[in-house]
Amino acid sequence: MSYRIVIAADGSNVSKKAIKFAIDLCSKLSCPYQIDVLYCIGINPPKGTTALHLLSGLDRINNIEIKEEAKQDVAELNQFLAQFNNTNIQLKIREGSSHIGSIIEEYVNQDPPRILILGSSNKEGIQKFILGSTSDYCLHRCHCPVTIIKANDV
Repeated sequence: MSYRIVIAADGSNVSKKAIKFAIDLCSKLSCPYQIDVLYCIGINPPKGTTALHLLSGLDRINNIEIKEEAKQDVAELNQFLAQFNNTNIQLKIREGSSHIGSIIEEYVNQDPPRILILGSSNKEGIQKFILGSTSDYCLHRCHCPVTIIKANDV
């Protein structure tokens, strides 16, 4: 029986910390494992589906920028993952026109892993209220155990 772990990563230091945590966890397992590093790209919805139709041109331009940043992040993630060449890691890329938490939820709930690991940027107060929390979203909506890696050790 294989032990499958999904790590939601965005190229940040805390997501790299989550990857290291998962690899350390797998090194302690006595069974085969598979690590899926999931990189999600949340783009703006297609033209005509936004409430403000006049802004759809800006959305398309923004999508180009989002995809360019994603290419750079994916290249950096691949470079980071190269140091773990003796492990069973695959980088999966998913794109959707919803927020990142929803894309992660859809991927995870299609084939639930043994565990989902993701980092938390430690937003607090009004910042968390306005921007939301991907880790909190996944914690409550993904149908598997979730481990959240904090950005700073306390």
